[in-house]
Amino acid sequence: MRLPLSVGMSLALALTGCSYHYDLRAVELNGTIAFVPVKDKGTGCFSRFTVESDEGEIVWEVMAGQYLPPPCESRFPILYASPPPGMTEKVKAKPLRAGVLYKIEGWDGDSYSGAFRFRQGIVIQNVENAR
Repeated sequence: MRLPLSVGMSLALALTGCSYHYDLRAVELNGTIAFVPVKDKGTGCFSRFTVESDEGEIVWEVMAGQYLPPPCESRFPILYASPPPGMTEKVKAKPLRAGVLYKIEGWDGDSYSGAFRFRQGIVIQNVENAR
């Protein structure tokens, strides 16, 4: 069965308009690494949040087990190795290595991502367009 072009285009536009993307950055907060939105943010009702090395190793992953629709308590800032309320660690936090590129991703119905490197002493360098 073939859909008319106008129906197919309308469906494609509707599906792509259902979610947004937000940029994240890593910051130092009270001696630990925290993740915060660059400017705008969605609900923060995360069902999944992951930190992955550039080599593909997941170094920390937390999950809520289900999608939590708003309203909910925003989980920002997210502190590395400290699961936000209502989330559990699927992958326990591993020590971060200096100079390695780490990608951060989250999902709350919308997507979030960013990338960073850090050096000993929690000096953070955010990296744009590393997706």
